Amino acid sequence: MYNVQRIFFRPCKQLTNIHRLSTKVKNKIKTKTIPAVNTEIPQKLLNKKLKTPDSMYIRNEIAANIIDESIEPFLSNTQCKTAIEINPGLGLFTKKLLDREKQFDNILLFESTDEFLSKQEELHVLYPERVKVKRGDFVNLSKIVYQDKMDNGTRTEELLEHVPKMPYNEGINARIFGVVGSYNFFKSLINFLVFQNGLIAYGRYELFVVMPPPIYIHLTCSGDIGYMFYRATSILFQILFEYQYITKIPREYFIPPESQSKMNPKSKLHRVNSINTDYLYLVKISPRQNLNDFCSIADLPAMWYFIKQNCISRRNRVVPNLEKWIPGCGIRVIADASVPERIEFMYPNEDTTKLPEYTNRCTTMHCRDYHQNTNIYTQFGDLSGSQILALFTQFRNWPEYNECPFTASLESWLIKMNTTDDDSAGGIDISEEDDMRNDLMELDNMSYEQETDKKSAGKTKNTINL
Repeated sequence: MYNVQRIFFRPCKQLTNIHRLSTKVKNKIKTKTIPAVNTEIPQKLLNKKLKTPDSMYIRNEIAANIIDESIEPFLSNTQCKTAIEINPGLGLFTKKLLDREKQFDNILLFESTDEFLSKQEELHVLYPERVKVKRGDFVNLSKIVYQDKMDNGTRTEELLEHVPKMPYNEGINARIFGVVGSYNFFKSLINFLVFQNGLIAYGRYELFVVMPPPIYIHLTCSGDIGYMFYRATSILFQILFEYQYITKIPREYFIPPESQSKMNPKSKLHRVNSINTDYLYLVKISPRQNLNDFCSIADLPAMWYFIKQNCISRRNRVVPNLEKWIPGCGIRVIADASVPERIEFMYPNEDTTKLPEYTNRCTTMHCRDYHQNTNIYTQFGDLSGSQILALFTQFRNWPEYNECPFTASLESWLIKMNTTDDDSAGGIDISEEDDMRNDLMELDNMSYEQETDKKSAGKTKNTINL
């Protein structure tokens, strides 16, 4: 009997071991689906795991090929000959740009990691006329612009010295490529355009960027998703920029690796942060070509301030808020809502079945896209970007505008922005009170959002929280 038991149980133990081994084998097989890590990658980038790294790098040829093939349809519509690559790293995508000799004769590489600089210098030696290398953090260009403003420096000019300058309305001056996980980078693009400095001072560009899904959803969502996500930054981005989703790419094809945090299914952020967690989005972004048709350059700061002020709280009501600036104007807001001008989709041939969940398709903008059935209970969160633009245009054209408290508040804030030594007030990262900010990717900020709402509901805000 003893021998029988011994014979009977030994195979079971072996089967258990086989099961354990097979699990390890499966994990190894899963790992091998990713091409082997290039030995030229600095070990610090492989060991460091961040939830939202500001700058990321292409890890393998597969990602470079996907990006190159996906952007092909978009590269034949302008005569732009300049390509800018943000943090080219191993140069895998740079080689794709070099292969496009007829399209790009001026390739500018901005590298922020010293370990990769020698790789870029080799390309400069091989292609001295086509490739130029700069050591600098392009993702945090807003900080460099701020430093120059504080001490009248020339850091920005030195960093961007090879970027061609072109009038805004005369076409694309450069096409920019990169992988960016910084929410502040996209906020800085808005501020550059509004205040006409930084990157936009060189002309209108096209940005082909790989970015985390939550940031793209936040920038392009509508009010239907809820006030947790639809913010002043969302509204400004959709007014000022044309944008188009292209495709998604596995996150594992990029470095540094992403840290895995446990998602709280009860969090209101969960439904966005759980979308395509294993992917990054490749999108195209460009300042609107006809921007001056619906808002002059001189009025951009006023529009920016109008949206920031009125959308500082999630549920600010349109009529009461405007009457703080111009008493008695509410009846005009309600009565002047005539038949709106029709807006159209910018890209009518888009495959809507492939668009990310909760995102708005890019539309044209019109300063007469009035919100219908406006009443004293209508909230700013009920309005689309185009409707808020139309509301600002109404407000701007009223005879009381030039002498109302709004203009005095705007002038006071602009003076403070240009004279303060406080980094947070310098226009680099002008925070909205209940903006998603970089912690958009985190799941435990509900207490912050709820606390902010309570504060906002309890008192009137007359200045932006800087």
